Amino acid sequence: MQVTVKGKNTAVPEKLRARAERKLTKLQRFDDRILAMDVEFSEERNPRVADPHRVEVTLTTKSGLVRAHANASDPSAAVDQVVDRLERQVKKLKGRRVDRTQHADGVKAIPPPPPPEEPEEVDAGEPQTGAQADQEETDQAKVVYRRGDDGAVADDPKP
Repeated sequence: MQVTVKGKNTAVPEKLRARAERKLTKLQRFDDRILAMDVEFSEERNPRVADPHRVEVTLTTKSGLVRAHANASDPSAAVDQVVDRLERQVKKLKGRRVDRTQHADGVKAIPPPPPPEEPEEVDAGEPQTGAQADQEETDQAKVVYRRGDDGAVADDPKP
C-alpha cells in the first residue's frame, strides 16, 4: 500500500508525517483491498476559524474511492478524527461486500421445486368426460372463454 503525505500552504513535520502514516496503515487490517492513501494537511490562516488545521484523506480501493476530512485545533487531533471516520467507512464498505456475497450463496442454496405430479391414467372401461375425449382425439385441450353475461363459448382448436 502506498501512502502519500503532502502539505497545502503549510510544512508537514517529519514527526506528524510518521504519525499519520502509522495510524492510517492500521486501516489495512479492516480491508485488504486498499491500494493507496493520499493525505493532505492544510492550515486556515483566518483567526476567526476555531479549528484551523484540516486533514483530508483519500483511499483508493479496488472498488472505488473513500474520502474523509477533519478539522481540529491540532493536526494530530485532526489525524485521529479522520482515522475514526475512515475506519467506519471502510468497515461499512467491507460489510456491504460480504453481505452481498453471502446473500448470493444463500439464494443458490434454495432447493429446486419438486417435479409436477403426473396425471393418473384413465382406464379404457371408465366413461370419459367430453374434455378428456376431445383432448385424446386432437392432442390439444379446448379453450373456454367466459363472457361477462355468464355465457361460455368453446373455442375448438385448429388442426
